[in-house]
Amino acid sequence: MSLTTVIFWNEISNSYGIPEIFHSYLISVFVNEIFRNGDKIVKILPVTSNAPKPTYDRPFIIKNSSKENAISEAINILKGMPDLKDLKCSKAMLDNSEQNLKFVTSY
Repeated sequence: MSLTTVIFWNEISNSYGIPEIFHSYLISVFVNEIFRNGDKIVKILPVTSNAPKPTYDRPFIIKNSSKENAISEAINILKGMPDLKDLKCSKAMLDNSEQNLKFVTSY
């Protein structure tokens, strides 16, 4: 599993130094354990309340891809959105190098 946060902003700031436009997204990438052929399941979630929603509102599959390529494709989808096209972009990635997912439940 890999998680990536992607932030988009413009250079115009308010009096507090905060960009006028600021959108944040979480991208999750899971290995498709059912078919074991390198497919990745990708989901893009808007984190900030005013972030434009991507056209892929549901998880989608990227065939025969590495986690890094799947994340790059998801970021390219976001960068291609009209509302985000001319904004600056930054990403931070958290990677789980374990082969199998472990589900943890706490009560």
